[in-house]
Order: sequence, then C-alpha cells, then structure tokens
Amino acid sequence: MPTLIDLDAAMAIVSTMDLPQRQRESVLLMDAAGRTLAAPIQCDRDLPPFDRSAMDGFACRHHTACRTMPIFGEVRAGSSGNITVPDGHCISISTGAPVPPTCDTVIPIEATDAGSPVTIQELSAPGANIHPRAADAAAGDVLLEAGTLIGPAESGLLAMVGATEVSVAARPGVTLLTSGDEVVPDGVTPAPHQIRNSNAPMVKSLVTRLGGSVTAHHHLSDDPEAVRSALESAIGSDIIVTTGGISAGAHDHLGSALTALGTEWSITGVRMQPGKPVRVGRIRDTLVMCLPGNPVSALVTGSLFLTPLVRGLLGLHRAIRWRTVQLANGIKANARRTMIRPAHTPSPDVAEIPAWQGSGDLAHLAGTRGLVRLPLQGEVPAGSTVLFTRWP
Repeated sequence: MPTLIDLDAAMAIVSTMDLPQRQRESVLLMDAAGRTLAAPIQCDRDLPPFDRSAMDGFACRHHTACRTMPIFGEVRAGSSGNITVPDGHCISISTGAPVPPTCDTVIPIEATDAGSPVTIQELSAPGANIHPRAADAAAGDVLLEAGTLIGPAESGLLAMVGATEVSVAARPGVTLLTSGDEVVPDGVTPAPHQIRNSNAPMVKSLVTRLGGSVTAHHHLSDDPEAVRSALESAIGSDIIVTTGGISAGAHDHLGSALTALGTEWSITGVRMQPGKPVRVGRIRDTLVMCLPGNPVSALVTGSLFLTPLVRGLLGLHRAIRWRTVQLANGIKANARRTMIRPAHTPSPDVAEIPAWQGSGDLAHLAGTRGLVRLPLQGEVPAGSTVLFTRWP
C-alpha cells in the first residue's frame, strides 16, 4: 500500500536526492542560449581593456585645461588612443574611444560651444566621464560560475571574453510513457468515450522548458506485458516520466511493473490535491517520475517534482521558489491535503484562482501564470496571504 507523505517532505526529498554527475558537451556560443555552463568562465583580459570615454566630447588634462582650448586631433571608437595631447590642448573623442594617456578628464560636448578652438562652458571634475581600465573586471576574474543558466546577458559576457564555443551540461534525456486505452493517437477523431493525448505535448513542453530533452515517447495500452516491456526498454534514460497507470485501479499497471523491475521508491504518494498518486524513484541510474493521468494533476506534480530533478541534473538550483501573494477571491481548500491550484496574477502581489471542475479540467489553466499553495483549512477567504510559484 502506498505511503502518503506531506508536501514539504516530498519536496525536500526531490530537492536533496543524489543525482548522477552530468556529462559535458561543447556548443557554439550562438547556440548556447538556455543551456547551463559546465565550467566557470574567466575574464581573459581587463574589462574594459583601456580607459574608455563614456561620452562624446573633448579629452584633456584637467590641471592644464583652459576656458578655450585648441583641438589636437580626434580619437574615435576603434582607433588607438596612444596620442600625446599637449598641455592646454584637448582632443575630440567619441563614446567608447580610448582616452589618451596624457588626458584624465572628458568634457561632454554639451558643456561646450562645440567650436574650434572649443570654449568650455562648464569644466568637468578630474576623472569625469571616463570608464577606467579593469573597472568591471580584471584579467583572471571568474565572471560566470559553473551551473549558470546562459541568458542574453551571459551570452554577451561570453562573447566579450572570446568564448566562441562553450562547455555546457548535456541535456537530461527523458523517455516519456503516457498510458490509457481511452486515449487515441494523434490525427484520430475520438469517439464520445475517448480522449486525445494532451499529456504527451504538455509534459514534453515542460521538460523542454526545464532544459531537458524528450528523446522517446510511447503510449502504453492497459496491458501488463506491454507496460513491462516498454519500461525495460526505457531503463538507461536519465529519467523515465510516466503519466497515468499508478492509482489503485484494476487496470493501473505502471506502479507494480516498476516495483517488479526493482525500482527503489523515494515517494509513493503525497497528501496533496490534485496529484496524490505521484511517485518518485530510481532504477539503477535511471530516475523515475510517475505523474497522475489527469492532465491538471500531471502538470501540477510535474512542475513541483520534475523541476528539481531536471534542474539538479543540470547543476542548477533545485528548490521551488515560492513568494507570498494576496488571494483575490475566497476559495474552498482541504483541511487534510495541501491543495495546489493554478492561478492568474492580475498584479505581481495578487493571485486569482479560476473556477474548476476537477483535475481533468485543463481548460481552466488557460492564461494562468503559476501555482498557489493553499493552507490546510476548509475555507481560505479573500485577502489571505498564500504562497505562489510561477510555472517553470
């Protein structure tokens, strides 16, 4: 008989499970967005590599500056700043250009008459409008740690240090097994007693968003031998993810088949609604995540329990991040099981839970932004403080 544990205990388990070390692979920087760094990135030279002008204007030596100064040439972005500017002179300079070594101040063009010679209307302070060499980072500094998710800013930093190829964690490979004789294949019009397979694209989308890859998908009939055969073939994947077939029904064979194949279970049920039958375990080096078959239950439990596993395999922070919000509408909860409900966020600190018809009602998820965790009580009035986490 499955043992139910509370939600906090279950989430602690998946956040601290021993996970195998990920393999590395090298990808081109232009293809690295959304990947996870497998090694730290060091600065290959000072940033900026020279004293850089932060303004269009005129560079000069502050203590010899005059109200009106001859202009000793020009230095543009991309040109050498190795120019000796005589005392009492200035040089026209562009934003991003190197400041000549004999200059220590840049006067913005707006503070001058822009003439030639130039008349200074307001003299800047010594060192003004210069971005000093190594002010951002020095050569050898670690700019990005291993485990960093590569986004737009990280991509720019990697380019700045000359990383044309990047060592990243290999994407965790997921074998997805959906189940149920009531489910028809893609392209088949269902009879009134049949349904389409919403779980397959939904879970695949979740895995992809988390940084994993669904390498195989099979739909299982409610036949014990077919179930066992598919599971045996899936062993060796990083993660086996199943939907359905884990409740106590006569035609639910996945749980018993996995146990017979030697699965060591860490979670065999959680006191939550929806999603009570969720299971987490391991067959040798393959992680096993069994999600309920009802689509809302599958998405809720996948978001809460699959997220830490995939992120952990990538070397990322595993724990689900909750924040407090105010509940916009009163809602019926559950005093015995932690209720998790999809919610809209009309403003950053407010969550509104739409009406639903149970865990098969996927339609009510449209437009929701994440999940609200309700306290263990029968009714939760509007204005209550509750926990909220965004969809992965």
